[in-house]
Amino acid sequence: MAKRKIQDENIVERNITQRCGGYSFRVRITVSGVRIDETFETLEDARAFRDRKRADLAMDPTTKLVLQKREVNREALKLTLGILLNRYAAEVTVGKKGSRTELHRIRKLSRFEIALLPVQLVDRSALNRFMDDGRQEQWTECTLRKYVMLISAVFTTAVKRWDYSLENPVRLIEVPSNGASRCRRLEAGEYERLLLAMRECRNPYMETLFVLAVETAARRGELLKLGWGNVYLDKATALLMDTKNGDDRVIPLSSLAVKSLSSLPRSIDGRVFPLKDYQVRSAFELAVLRARKRYEAECQKNSVTPQPDYLMNLRFHDLRHEATTRLFEKGFDMLEAASVTGHKTLAMLKRYTHLRAEDLARKLG
Repeated sequence: MAKRKIQDENIVERNITQRCGGYSFRVRITVSGVRIDETFETLEDARAFRDRKRADLAMDPTTKLVLQKREVNREALKLTLGILLNRYAAEVTVGKKGSRTELHRIRKLSRFEIALLPVQLVDRSALNRFMDDGRQEQWTECTLRKYVMLISAVFTTAVKRWDYSLENPVRLIEVPSNGASRCRRLEAGEYERLLLAMRECRNPYMETLFVLAVETAARRGELLKLGWGNVYLDKATALLMDTKNGDDRVIPLSSLAVKSLSSLPRSIDGRVFPLKDYQVRSAFELAVLRARKRYEAECQKNSVTPQPDYLMNLRFHDLRHEATTRLFEKGFDMLEAASVTGHKTLAMLKRYTHLRAEDLARKLG
């Protein structure tokens, strides 16, 4: 193929090649970073165009800007969504608080067909095919929304920061909804059973971490970053630094939280809980499984049918929902509860509050 191309195009003079045995002449020049590629029927026309463009570009800044824009658009045709995703990960994602989660989404998104498409072909139909693929993998609408909004953010950044002339295709589709918020609370007896299962963990920190999650409504990441230098047992408070919303937050500690912290061994690195996210996730899942098996064994011994939802479908983040609701049950008002949980808006605080109707009925008398 390379030999044939050399035969088809012979160099006539600087920046001009002869094509098809002399039937056309091709001009290829780069002036001030702008690439020009045009074809003419005669050598005289090609030579005149070359010389004129050199002079025009040197004197006419408007022409230069137009050609630079054309060059950017020509380069955009070679871009795939995967290339933009990688650049977004390197330049944007790494600076975010939730960079680890977003990098995981970018890697997962790169496995799909849509990542191989040129960005000009990422349109409504391509997005719909991607969402269909996600639904086949049993993704929820909330999960789909996160990936679609990631694609939208990449296109927005490409236009505003990287100066590509692109249309954001996400504006042309119906974005999946957030779905219903989780409302899983601990049922009667679940807290005690989970606490017992935490005590049986090989990890000595899980029991106290579990207690503090329920007593303080703090996020898992906030607790894992907590250092002993920010724990004030004499004042029954703790300072959470660099929280999810960007602010520091002082939280009150209940007598149970103070007691649990007091008995905790001190780690070398100064953190209260020297654990990784995956260690907490794994230990919590195993504890839930252990508690469920013990519950089923008790039901079998007493000839009772186990409740299908008891000690099932539990996540560590559900403890934040449980703790937030308990604050209101203890008589906290909205502002007091928000100061503990760190929610910026009452709407978000409401999503984490799940008061039981039977408890409200008892208050009515």
